[in-house]
Amino acid sequence: MLILNHLIELIMILQEILDTEDEIYVVEPNYNSQKTIDNTLLYLKEILNVVGDYNLKVIRISDGTKTTGLAIFNEKTEEVPVNSWSLFTSSIASRSAGEFESLADSILGINKPERVIEVANNVMHEALIEYYSLLLVNRKTCLECTMPLESYERVYTKERLDRLLKLLEKLAQTGIRIDGDVLEICCGNGMATMAMHELGIDPTTIEYEKCTVCQGLAHGVLNPKKTLVMDATILSNFFEQGRFDCVVGFMLGTIYEFNKDMWGRMMFESAKVAKEGALMLFTVNGKSEMDILESALHMAGVEGEVMDNTDQFGIYDQWVFIGRKSEK
Repeated sequence: MLILNHLIELIMILQEILDTEDEIYVVEPNYNSQKTIDNTLLYLKEILNVVGDYNLKVIRISDGTKTTGLAIFNEKTEEVPVNSWSLFTSSIASRSAGEFESLADSILGINKPERVIEVANNVMHEALIEYYSLLLVNRKTCLECTMPLESYERVYTKERLDRLLKLLEKLAQTGIRIDGDVLEICCGNGMATMAMHELGIDPTTIEYEKCTVCQGLAHGVLNPKKTLVMDATILSNFFEQGRFDCVVGFMLGTIYEFNKDMWGRMMFESAKVAKEGALMLFTVNGKSEMDILESALHMAGVEGEVMDNTDQFGIYDQWVFIGRKSEK
């Protein structure tokens, strides 16, 4: 059974932004596509060609200076028996923002908006992240999904949580603390994220494998407002350089010679979006994995050292890299 409080919470955010009780549908199919907004631009061009023939109910969204979004009302029909709004936005896009603004303002020049609302880009950004989390956890992006929702007890192990908490507390005693604006790469289902939550840390979490993200969202472990299905090799495409105070990744792997270039790219991108002096903390299972990771981090401009955290079980967080992004 999926956790529906995420659905209620998200709809309230978007409804609050647009001040409506109607359903809202974002035009782009996923978060990554919000960077290029290909569908958005295509549909806006089509709307511009016919807008003079209709009297559209439109809400203009502004960041205070320019048009960053349009919401267009769709009246219910026999096929779709609910009123809804289609949401077009450039709040995440960068290169295409100018074209979006031009198209949107051209449409508004012909069809005046019924309302204008001002929304900061970071507020819209958070709402979009949660929207796509909602689509995922309610299986709207994987219509043919056959992956069952495993029980909480099967997915999350107390032993792993306790061991990671012990490690983080040990590091804290030496003055090494995860804090500030934190990015966790390769978060999986949020097993390590739970430990940070227990310490009052609410990181931005990213993971390429959407099925594990779905599990974490469904069990309420991952924060839908701060969780993204994303490839860690393209972090700087979505986050500004020097944003994060800390970048972490727990039980990264599996890291081999044949895929070390990919992991090197992840470390380079992690360093790129970290502030100068930011804490960089990563754990793996094997020493050979850590050797590859350590080399990649040093090449990415991260100074640090490896800590032996092995135990008799030899499973979780056996080797730890603790470093800082070099200051220029």
